[in-house]
This record gives sequence, C-alpha cells and structure tokens, in this order.
Amino acid sequence: MRSAVLALSMILPAVASAGEIAVRDAWVPLAPPSARAHAAFMVLENTGADPRHLVGVSAPGYGMAHLHESAETDGVATMRAVEQLTLEPGQAVALEHGSFHIMLMMPKTPKAEGDTVDLTLIFADGQEVPVQAPVKKLHAGM
Repeated sequence: MRSAVLALSMILPAVASAGEIAVRDAWVPLAPPSARAHAAFMVLENTGADPRHLVGVSAPGYGMAHLHESAETDGVATMRAVEQLTLEPGQAVALEHGSFHIMLMMPKTPKAEGDTVDLTLIFADGQEVPVQAPVKKLHAGM
C-alpha cells in the first residue's frame, strides 16, 4: 500500500491548501552549484470570497527570499521586488518565468535535482502557508 501511495505522489501534481489559498505545481529550477540565486515557481489560487494579499515569503534554506516581478519594456528585461501580490476571489496567479516569482538568495547549501525547498508564504492577515517545492531540471524553451 505504501508503495502505491508513493507512486501516486510522484505522478500527481503537488497541491497544498491552507484555508482559502491553494498552491499547486510548486518547483525550483535546478541551478549550478555555485549559483547565489534561485527562483521558485507555482500557481496560487484564492478559493475564498475575499481578496488575499501575499506580502512575503520565508525560506529557511536561504539568506533571503523575496517576491519579484520580471518584465520586458522596450526590449529591456527588468526585475523588481514586489511588496504585495493581490489575489482576487476565484483568481489563480502563476508565479513563472517572465512574470511574478519568488527570488531565493544566498542558498545555505547547494541544491540537487530531487531536493525539496521549504517555503512559507506570508499573507497580510497573518496567515502562513507552507509549501514544499521540489528541485527539477529546467525544461528546454523556458
């Protein structure tokens, strides 16, 4: 039975839920061992009736973690820290390449494919949502 549960957990997308916030498809792209910055991606969904405001993230395996947004303006790629990401009722927001993402700075140890990065999403109302993001190889074209 245990092996069947393990097998299912490997093929089904990871979904976490805490109250009115659902988190799915969390992952951290594999980076070279010397990389001083990593990113974390996922989809966040507000399943509740009120707006929710993501105001921070913590990652004990890193010196710092911030919510960022990447954009391209007039052919120039930029990245900036974001103080708050609002999720409207029923809205899903993808944290992905070229958009919102979590920037993880100064890893305390190198990460290998298959490792898990522990994150905590912090909302304005004080709610904290734990997320486990597996480290995976970056797919071609991303």
